[in-house]
Amino acid sequence: MTHPQHSSTNNLPGVFICGKEDLKDLLKLDKNEILRYLSYNDTSLDEEMDKLIDSCMEEIMEISQYKYIYSIFDVIDTGSFLSLSNSTIELRGKAIREHLKSSKYVGVMAVTLGVEVENKIKYYGKVNLTRGVILDSCAAALVEVLCDYVEDKIKDLALGQGLNITSRFSPGYGDLPITTQSQILNSLNASRLIGLNVSESSILLPRKSVTAFIGLDKNVKKTIRKCSSCNLFATCQFSKGGNDSCAR
Repeated sequence: MTHPQHSSTNNLPGVFICGKEDLKDLLKLDKNEILRYLSYNDTSLDEEMDKLIDSCMEEIMEISQYKYIYSIFDVIDTGSFLSLSNSTIELRGKAIREHLKSSKYVGVMAVTLGVEVENKIKYYGKVNLTRGVILDSCAAALVEVLCDYVEDKIKDLALGQGLNITSRFSPGYGDLPITTQSQILNSLNASRLIGLNVSESSILLPRKSVTAFIGLDKNVKKTIRKCSSCNLFATCQFSKGGNDSCAR
């Protein structure tokens, strides 16, 4: 069920959406994306593994809970950092300032596949390790699909006001502190509304969850992010495939 609350159709800040729809018949998993997470390609798959991946794709779509929340805020430049109106969110770092340099508004989003996904991955890790690894990769791909779904909602909202959007930008990317996670969840009341929490080390719980910022304004546009700007560039398995192999 979706519960929209709008302060005004002509006043983006204050728009607030919390969604808990059953999206398994709407969202589509890309098998090639799952193979990328697994470091497979079509030619290296045998029939048994191919069927196992298909089975895991079906399972992840069935057990995921597809919860999300987003709200729109004014951007306030304090000089030393960016803050978002009527929230506790402080955006510190050069990368996020550059990303939002032309944005008057920011959409703040949080999505999760729910705790059942995490529990099932842990279960298979004990009784069927191969299936657990594949299901984990399916979940990683699916949470990005859910992010795309919510991003499209924000884009439609922006276009309705004659605005464009930037690409997503998450805590931990560039020099934006991962500790920003807690500020996002507090400002969106995400714990109560979608069951999304954060650990003392700023890890989202359940783990198959994402938070992100999207800039909105007339003159902004989506940009391709570079892996070399990511804090995980030195250790990420995907960055070994090239500078843009993981960028979205």
